[in-house]
Amino acid sequence: MKKALSLFVMLAMVFSLCIFVNADDEELFATAEALQFDRTPEIDGVVTVDEWGQPTVAHIKYPENPQTDVSKDDQTDVEFTIWFRYTFDGFYIAAQTPDTSPCNDNVDGSQIWNGDCLQMRLDPYGCTEDQGLFPSASRNANYSDDYQEFAFAYSKEDGLCYAYCWHGIMEGMALQSEGGKYGATNDGTTTTYEVFIPWDELVYDTPHVGTSYGIAAALLTATDGENDNKWQNWLEWGSGVINNRDDNICGTNRLVMSGKTVFGGAALTDPNPDGEVTTKAPVPEAEGDAVLIDVTKLSSPHDMHYTANDDGSVTFTFDDSNDPYITWNISSQVKVKAEEYPVFAILLQTNDPYAAGEIFYCTTEGVADFTGGYSMQYDYFEAEGKQVALVELGEAMGYEGYVLKLRFDAYDGGCSDPDESELTVYAAGFFKNYEDAEIFKAEGVKADLDPEYLKEIGGSGEDTEAETQTDAATEPEGSETVTDGATQTAEPGNTKDSATTADTGKTTEPQKANNTWIIYVVIGVAVVAVAAIIIVIVSKKKK
Repeated sequence: MKKALSLFVMLAMVFSLCIFVNADDEELFATAEALQFDRTPEIDGVVTVDEWGQPTVAHIKYPENPQTDVSKDDQTDVEFTIWFRYTFDGFYIAAQTPDTSPCNDNVDGSQIWNGDCLQMRLDPYGCTEDQGLFPSASRNANYSDDYQEFAFAYSKEDGLCYAYCWHGIMEGMALQSEGGKYGATNDGTTTTYEVFIPWDELVYDTPHVGTSYGIAAALLTATDGENDNKWQNWLEWGSGVINNRDDNICGTNRLVMSGKTVFGGAALTDPNPDGEVTTKAPVPEAEGDAVLIDVTKLSSPHDMHYTANDDGSVTFTFDDSNDPYITWNISSQVKVKAEEYPVFAILLQTNDPYAAGEIFYCTTEGVADFTGGYSMQYDYFEAEGKQVALVELGEAMGYEGYVLKLRFDAYDGGCSDPDESELTVYAAGFFKNYEDAEIFKAEGVKADLDPEYLKEIGGSGEDTEAETQTDAATEPEGSETVTDGATQTAEPGNTKDSATTADTGKTTEPQKANNTWIIYVVIGVAVVAVAAIIIVIVSKKKK
């Protein structure tokens, strides 16, 4: 009996271990299908299963799916259900959320987010995995330059649905085209959104069966009479719309255009089956002794203003603040292995002799979010003129894996005169050795440094002009256009034309199998087996 009991305990522990390991090994993103509408609904703000079929994602609620659902302060009272559908004319979205007190005083314009609303991002180049980018522990990923961001809100004043687009083809507009239709209702217990957006307002190329998009959806909530009627809580399916928000950060979730229909009818006929599909060239691996980043590709400015100059530099001016910073996304430009490039340097010029700053970093294997304990103080300038700011990241805690982002705290601790202070960044990059970084000996850059700085580092001046042939492999904006086997180099920054392939649909490679769980299971089985043998031996001795 005791032997049988021991065996039972062992099997139960192994089973539990398998479940635990599999749960930990889940994907960091969700893949969902948008079914074809074989009969289209009336866009009136009323959604039923008879009209829309079963939801794409039902009852999104934290923490039931912690890999894909994130909420403010772990809120558990926010919930929504969402439908994604399509035809070759446009994209259909519906959502429902429990709401007994609908509230949005900012429905007309760019502040539409500040109240009850449904906010979304869509990337025509696909999700993180499709773009060959890195999801981090905080579930960050990178959108392309052509991402679309829009929101919808219900107004209890007139019972209408309002819309706004912050980024994309319809940027700055309310999406109220002749073809677009939007409806919203609240019946006292539930708010319902119902939307149709023509494809030409969202993407440059009409999708085909198999086309996939990067997508994230978030629900913001407000309560009439509380918090000045402003938003209070939110729940996100995917990431980047609200949590760790960044203009180059996007949800990791994938939405695939399905060949199946909602109600079992015949599949729709693609009017242009051989049309182009928008794709993106892979992010290049860093090569050489130095790799530059595009300093104009920045986001999340805080208490500073910036202007991109004709020479590729960026000039920052400041407000009266002690915390001016911006974010550079690195993994969307180039794959930099932290261990291989331990030094980061910035070629800059400042008019403020009090200047001092810090760099914060996020990596795939180390730091997943910007944390004060992981910042690195600059080793640079207390004088006017063009010089180099050096940061030895190789000595920093958690600087390992691939570099995701850098946060640039330009004048940490403040400026002597914020209204007059100015800083221009000419170039920035990662270096394999300190000496090259110190004089900014980087590919394609002539480092014309300030004489006072050269005296400080002991340079002669003759060796500080480093001008070499630009290595295409280190250019973060290098991209290719592939059409019928021909390869062309695309214009930097022209993301839409980075790479287009004539095909009947965009397919994605299956995710690589992760076999780590097998090792854990084997170890677990061995441990449990030893424990069982000990139990049997002890039982025999007691007899």
